[in-house]
Amino acid sequence: MSLRMTFPERLLGQLNLLPTPLFDAMLAPGVAKAVLTASELGLFDVLSEQPLSLSALAERVVCQPEGLRLLLNILLPAGYLHRRGGMYRNSRTAQRWLTSSSPASIAPSLLHNPDLVAFWESMSVVVRDNGQAATTTRERDALPESMQALLAGHYAWLASLAVALGNEVIRRTQVPRGATRLLDVGGPRAAYSVLFCRKYPRLQATILDIQPAVEASRRAAVQAGMTARPGCVSVDIVGDDFELGSAGSFDVAVYFHIAHLLPPETNVAVLSQVVRTLKPGGVLVFVDTVTGQVYRSGLAVLLAQLMAVAMKTLGGSSHSFSTVKGWLEQVGLGNVRSHRLITPGATMITARKT
Repeated sequence: MSLRMTFPERLLGQLNLLPTPLFDAMLAPGVAKAVLTASELGLFDVLSEQPLSLSALAERVVCQPEGLRLLLNILLPAGYLHRRGGMYRNSRTAQRWLTSSSPASIAPSLLHNPDLVAFWESMSVVVRDNGQAATTTRERDALPESMQALLAGHYAWLASLAVALGNEVIRRTQVPRGATRLLDVGGPRAAYSVLFCRKYPRLQATILDIQPAVEASRRAAVQAGMTARPGCVSVDIVGDDFELGSAGSFDVAVYFHIAHLLPPETNVAVLSQVVRTLKPGGVLVFVDTVTGQVYRSGLAVLLAQLMAVAMKTLGGSSHSFSTVKGWLEQVGLGNVRSHRLITPGATMITARKT
């Protein structure tokens, strides 16, 4: 979190003189709920227009002033707001990441936060039994309408992850000269395809995913003003063959946030299909949580270990770089390289069709 700690507080924490477990257990859920509540009220969007007093802000977000003050008094020391002369304004963190006008906004993922909190309630079951305790989105393809809101929240979270990682991923991807076609396997709400197409005007994207995700991707493409360029095909990538015209017709393929949900032999089978669609010299970009890619970052280590529990909960598994490299070479790719991303929690791997 963006918690503002004084130097003495940080020093006391390092000396083990502060009860940090108490703060971890109490502060994180409370601050998370405060940020979620502010997002639901549209508070950060309102303050992105101009600083406001308590009474003016309460009127804009339709709250009782004294009730709103309780929320603001949490967001101030948590680092999401500033106050000067009785006027409230967004911090740089809130302005960049939590306002809908920002191209880097991850606010949609916050609305999925209650589902994420509920997800971690399965942790004790996983720890005791070392087994799966929840189903994956892919297994929910035929669920009743009551689950559609949960699916929509999941896709919004994936799209926000793409916002956090996307620009750096695209900057590090060496798209072949003259590339015109991109294959997005399981693309989260068209997020990466839209970013690739914006940077490369000649690029046409084809997104493969299950039907609910395809519908979400189409809506996202419309919202991004790219109705035609990301085309969507409803495919079960595990059970279906890719019927995408002649083999070797794509210049770039992206395989993001899929590998952890599939066993090794299934990943190899799907990747072999993906590689058949690539032209010689075509590029495959792989992004996922990869074990063994631990850098000098406490945040990266913590995220990697939480993802390991999450994968076990869903019946999946994180894989090592050497394992992924072996898959890619097995299906006919070479020049396999790992790239460290600024945003921790995921590893980017690139390879070329030999």
